[in-house]
Amino acid sequence: MTAEATAPAAPARGPLRWLPRYDAPRILAAQMSLIDQSFGCAMAGSSLAAIFLAAGLVLNWDRPGALPWAGAMVLVCAVAYFGRLRLPGRLTEAGAARYARGMTAMLMLIGTLWGLVAWLYLDVRMPAVVICILSLIAGMSAAALAVFSACLPVAIGFFVPAIVPVWIAFLATGDIEYLPMFLATPLYLCVLLVFARNYARVARQSIALRFENVELISQLREQTTRAEAAQHAAEEASRAKSVFLASASHDLRQPLHAMGLFLVSLGRTRLDERQRQLLAHIEASSGAAREMLNSLLDFSKLEAGVITARARAFRLQPLLHKLENEFAPQAEARGLVYRTRDTTVTLHGDPTLAELVLRNLIANAIRYTQRGGVLVACRKRGARATIEVWDTGIGIPAAQHREIFREFHQLGNPERDQRKGLGLGLAIVEGLARTMQTRVTLASSPGRGSVFRFGMPQAWESPEESPPPPARALDGLRVLVIDDDEAIRSAMSELLSAWRCECRTVESEEQALAALAEFTPKLVLADYRLRGHRTGQQALDAIRQRLGRHVPAIIITGDTAADRLRTAHATGTALLHKPVIPQELQAAIDTLLREFPAEVSNAADRQAAVTK
Repeated sequence: MTAEATAPAAPARGPLRWLPRYDAPRILAAQMSLIDQSFGCAMAGSSLAAIFLAAGLVLNWDRPGALPWAGAMVLVCAVAYFGRLRLPGRLTEAGAARYARGMTAMLMLIGTLWGLVAWLYLDVRMPAVVICILSLIAGMSAAALAVFSACLPVAIGFFVPAIVPVWIAFLATGDIEYLPMFLATPLYLCVLLVFARNYARVARQSIALRFENVELISQLREQTTRAEAAQHAAEEASRAKSVFLASASHDLRQPLHAMGLFLVSLGRTRLDERQRQLLAHIEASSGAAREMLNSLLDFSKLEAGVITARARAFRLQPLLHKLENEFAPQAEARGLVYRTRDTTVTLHGDPTLAELVLRNLIANAIRYTQRGGVLVACRKRGARATIEVWDTGIGIPAAQHREIFREFHQLGNPERDQRKGLGLGLAIVEGLARTMQTRVTLASSPGRGSVFRFGMPQAWESPEESPPPPARALDGLRVLVIDDDEAIRSAMSELLSAWRCECRTVESEEQALAALAEFTPKLVLADYRLRGHRTGQQALDAIRQRLGRHVPAIIITGDTAADRLRTAHATGTALLHKPVIPQELQAAIDTLLREFPAEVSNAADRQAAVTK
């Protein structure tokens, strides 16, 4: 119960000073509201009872003075009922005290009228009259107990003046035969007061509890509002972060994309040993930057929800062998031992996502291990298999076991050394694990190393494996490149020419449409962002509409914004992200040529006819 609910109010003033004190304004307002709901019925009942009693006294016992008494009773009840309606704010905290005092005074007057009829007409020589008067006064008192006990002073204001005259009337008889009635009358008054006090206490506690519930609900609403505001702010911050990352990623990918293409062309020229070494260092730095940007891309794909698991049966050993061939030289360059425990297990899941998870875990293990080595193993556990990556690195304190899976969180890299990545690897791992409906667990001891584990179900059927198709020759392939960056157009032209493709480069959708008059492409390579707020997809649609056929195409973008990824994913267009390495571009072109051989052949026939 609140302090306000239990605090007593100031004592009543004037002639009501002897009554119990009213409660605090907030409680008192609720008490008077309860009484006010039944006040009309109480006044109507008191008036009717007075009329019935007066009629009986006049008709049966020749007591004409009872009529003025009944009239006074009806008048007082009417004044009490209608007068209360004129009290401004009677049920508010500010007006409740005045309303309570006024109601107490009116009930004292009504109780006095009931006591007066007992004093005037309670003739012990007429048992019928005694029974009638006592029954009505007892009934009115019982009704008052039910209606007015919410506020104890109001109830007492009726009980005392209504019952005490009855007791005095029995005392005045001086007859020993009425001694039981003389003793029972004050006992009845005491019982009424005790019950009224108990009812008042229950009402007070119920009201206080209601106020506490209201306050709790209000606090809960405030906390919910604050939580919603905080969630909205967090979502806005996350959205702003994603936009910033996407914009920064795009701006960084543009020059790296061009540089990678130029490096490939440079590597095909005659260079001395010193120049080869410098080229190797440049390629290594470019590769490190590309790795960080790819981490941003993987993270953006997870946030965009465009990564889905495509489960199938696959053997784990070839994947482990592939990763060993890739990471073992990196480990050896750092003086570490890289080991893979051979396994015959066949798993059911997405091998591409499993590879991404393992790739991030192994890269982290090598990055944070100074001596010792890295072990990749698999254990069969019933119908599932657990893949483990062990290292003898710096270890992770127990307090950080969940924190390290947050984005951009790194241990042991306060200087933000770029060679240690961006701190997205484990965040990507956790997101990929959720996509595969598994989770990554960690056991680690600082200074002794760590082990990361994730489980996958075993597959009991044999995986269908087929050798990869041979790469197609690109000799004579007519390629239209649309990019508003001159450096990228030049680098792409150099690369495609080195592959013996016939290349035409343009910087806008308008130039691309104009070039169709003399150049029919078999393949279109378009940047996503073009001038005039146009996109590569829009340019591609215009080219296909102009030619009246489907043209294989690849959209190349540096954007990693979630909405951009979802849009590209929905259109089904082949999508490559800058910086694109030549192997990825060649593989994507080869895939398209296998998927759309008819379009390529028809285009070749038409181009031959135009040439003739």
